[in-house]
Amino acid sequence: MSSISDVHQMIERLSNLNKEVYSILQDPIFDSLAFTKVQGLLDKLQGNDFTRIRSVFLGEHLRKSMPINLEREYFYLSEDFLNSLPRVPKNSVFLLTNNDIGSSLPKYIDFYNSNPGILFIIWDWDSQHWIAMSSMLAVYSDFYIAAGSENAFLLSHFNPNVIGPVFCAVHQWTRRFIVDNIDCILGSRSDSPLGKHVYYSAYPKRNRVIASVAVHYPDVGFSDNQYKSKSDIDNLREWASYKVHWISPVLSGVPIRVYNSLITGGIPLLPSFTRNMPEVEILGKYPLYYGVEDLLNPKKIVNDAVNRFDLGGESGLIERVSCAIEKHHVDGRWELILSEVEKQIDKINRSDRGFQSGYLGIRPFLNN
Repeated sequence: MSSISDVHQMIERLSNLNKEVYSILQDPIFDSLAFTKVQGLLDKLQGNDFTRIRSVFLGEHLRKSMPINLEREYFYLSEDFLNSLPRVPKNSVFLLTNNDIGSSLPKYIDFYNSNPGILFIIWDWDSQHWIAMSSMLAVYSDFYIAAGSENAFLLSHFNPNVIGPVFCAVHQWTRRFIVDNIDCILGSRSDSPLGKHVYYSAYPKRNRVIASVAVHYPDVGFSDNQYKSKSDIDNLREWASYKVHWISPVLSGVPIRVYNSLITGGIPLLPSFTRNMPEVEILGKYPLYYGVEDLLNPKKIVNDAVNRFDLGGESGLIERVSCAIEKHHVDGRWELILSEVEKQIDKINRSDRGFQSGYLGIRPFLNN
């Protein structure tokens, strides 16, 4: 047990760190950067027509995306597209995640600077912890979108042309693939939770959570990114073989695996602190939330989740799958993003300074 003096020292350290961050954000360089980004977008919009987005180039991580608006055409970039750049028509839009760029950031910056006729939209899936990458992508994009609520204010200093946040979504399987393999999802399942997470030394608290639960449940623990080498059906079978999915974010937010759990019919278990975050508002009644006490004895919360699964039966499972297909697939997220970009471009052209859309996507979900 930590002493109260240890707690006070921790508070003082955090306070000092926050003061330093806030002090940095007052620097006039951010005023100059904001003006440059706003003017740069105005110049791009005056020289190109993006009022109706038609040609959309998607990063490799979004290769399972399909257009909902049939007036749009998607083109899928290879993993190394920055080494073999495609021919891009004028007035095209690039939709990329931070993972599509990664270690190729210098090449991406050159590509961005060399293509004033392309509209670049970055959807940053790791904005809650990859600050260096997030800040650079905000600078080198026309519209920047964080996937989480944490750091949204900080990152807005690097680009005032922000949308969202827009939360993550299922991108591992197409919606058609889920429907075509519904028999796999309706099969028998284990009462033990699934929760394989990659070990990251930078996040010891998360590692302690996983290690504590792994003592009780062998299918919760550490693994590599081996799912990337598995087939779609093998990954689907693994997810659909469990009633419950134990989920531990690296820091805050709702990881993609929450949506994977729902679209395969499972019950996601999330840490209790997420209950107060906007990200979980769109998840509704489906998740359960574990606290610190559950890390020492996770059996009760797991049993509660198993009971919820069993009581819902097949109809409850199909309801979760249907909800995720409709509301939490990357197809829908992209259409929200593209529609919002069109709306914001219209507002810019009309010099409309009114409210934009805040946490994009929350309201439509809450209306159901």
